Amino acid sequence: MAWKLFYDGGCNLCHASKLRVERWAERRGFPLEVEILASDEGIAKGYGQEMVLETPEGVFRAESAWLKLMEIAPVPLNVVGWLGKIPGVKGLLAACYRLVARYRIRWFGARSCPIPPREV
Repeated sequence: MAWKLFYDGGCNLCHASKLRVERWAERRGFPLEVEILASDEGIAKGYGQEMVLETPEGVFRAESAWLKLMEIAPVPLNVVGWLGKIPGVKGLLAACYRLVARYRIRWFGARSCPIPPREV
């Protein structure tokens, strides 16, 4: 089963990160599907505003999804995924993720043609 990533298509950082993750998956021959959170499927599943990664191991949200994606990243970035398995380090990485997620639009901007939000 392929991993399926749901991301915020209206955020510059999220869009650039999605492109990067697609390259990582392609280079490794790793099956990855991508959808925006505002897609019919994302809305039907009630995923809301935070990144979601569906895998055969389960559904990962927000910082857990980011850490899971880091496992397919090239060296040295993939070390982040493994460090995220260490309890104290995972908390620190999660706090960093939440900080960036909170200010991502202010720091990185929104897409010039944003995807309009839809009601769940």
